[in-house]
Amino acid sequence: MWAILRSKIAPRLGALQHRNFRLFYSALLVWAIGLEFQSIANVWQVYELTNSPLHLGLIGLARGLPIVVLSLVGGVVADRVNRLRFTIFTQALSSSLGLILAVLTATGLIRLWHIYAISMIGATISSLSSPARNAMIPSLVPRNQLLNALALNSSVWQISNIIAPALAGLSIAVAGLSTTYIANSAAHIMSLVALAGIRIVPSPTAPRQSALKSLIEGLRFVRRQSIILALLGMDGAFVFFGSYRALLPIFAGKLGLGAEGLGMLLSAPAVGALLGTAVILGLGDLRYKGLWITGAILLQCFSLVLLAVSPWFFLAVLATAVIGFCDSFQSAPRNTIIQSTTPDELRGRVASFQRTLSGGLPSLGQAQSGALASVIGVPLALIVGATICASATVAMVTARRDLRTANL
Repeated sequence: MWAILRSKIAPRLGALQHRNFRLFYSALLVWAIGLEFQSIANVWQVYELTNSPLHLGLIGLARGLPIVVLSLVGGVVADRVNRLRFTIFTQALSSSLGLILAVLTATGLIRLWHIYAISMIGATISSLSSPARNAMIPSLVPRNQLLNALALNSSVWQISNIIAPALAGLSIAVAGLSTTYIANSAAHIMSLVALAGIRIVPSPTAPRQSALKSLIEGLRFVRRQSIILALLGMDGAFVFFGSYRALLPIFAGKLGLGAEGLGMLLSAPAVGALLGTAVILGLGDLRYKGLWITGAILLQCFSLVLLAVSPWFFLAVLATAVIGFCDSFQSAPRNTIIQSTTPDELRGRVASFQRTLSGGLPSLGQAQSGALASVIGVPLALIVGATICASATVAMVTARRDLRTANL
C-alpha cells in the first residue's frame, strides 16, 4: 500500500528529491512565513492607528514603489553576481527590520511613518534580491523537473498564506505586535541557516557590457517575446485593478470580527491556491494554456464581486478562496512558459521584469483600491476593479490569436 502511494506522490514532488532544492524550498517557506507575519502586523497596526482605508492602501504604495523602480536593477545584479551569496547577504539585512519595529512598538515610540519607512526599506531589499532568488531555481533541479519545481515554489506562498495569517492573528491577539515582529526576524535567521547549506555551481561571471546595456538587452528580449508581455499584462490587470487584501481589515470589522477574523480571511486565498497547485500538478502539461489562464482570471473577477456584496463571513471566505485557487491555477503554466523561453544568461533580467509587474502592481493596486474605496466605498471599489479587469482580459484574448492556440 505504501509503495503504491509513494509511486503516486513521488512524481508530483520530483524536485524535492534533490537536496539543494529541498534546502531552498525550506528556506523560502520559513522566510515567506516571516514576511507574512510582518505584513499582517503592519496592516493591523496601521488600522489600529488610523482606521482609514486610504492609509491601509498607502502601505501597498510604500512596498510597491521600490519594486517598480528597483526590480530591473535587481535583475541586472542577478546576472552578474553569485546568486546564492547575494540572496544570503540581502536576507541577513532584512532580518533586522522586524526587530526595529518590535522595539519601537514595545517602547510606545511607533509612529505611522515608521511603518511606511520600514515597509519601503524591506521592499527595496526584496526588489534587489528577488530576481537572484528566482533565477537560482533552474540551477537546483534537472531541466525536465523545472515545471515541478516552479509549481512547488509557488506552493510556498500558498502554504505560508495558510499558516501565517491565522498564526499572526493569534499572535497579535495573545502576545501582541512586538512579539509578532520578533517572530518575523527569527524566521529570517532560520531561513539563512538552510540557505547556507546549499551547494551549487556559481552563477555566470559578470558580462563585459555595461549595466545599462545589460538592462536594455533584457528588455529587448522581453519585447521580442511578446507573449511574455501578454501573459503578464493579463495577470497585471487583476493584481492592480482587483487588489483587495489591504481592504480585508474593513471586511473583518464590518462582519464583527477582530484580528482572528482577519487572519482567516487572509488564509482563505492560500487554501484555495494550494488546492489549485495540487490540481495543476495532477493535470500536468495542459493544452490551450491561454484559454485556461483567461477563464481563471474571469472567475477571479466574478469572485471579487461576490466578496464585495457578501453579507456573511462564510461567503466572504469562500470568495477569497476561489480567488486564490484561480491565481495559483493560472500562475504555474504562465511561469513555465516564461522560464522555458528564456536562456539562463537572461533569466535574472527577465525575472526582474516579471517581478516589476507581478510584485509591484499588487502593492500599487492596494494604494489605488484604498484611495478609490475612500471615495466611493469598499464594495463599489471592488466591483469597479473587477469590471475593468474582466474587460481588459477579454480584450487581450480576443486580440491575440496565440493566446488561443492549443500548444502555447
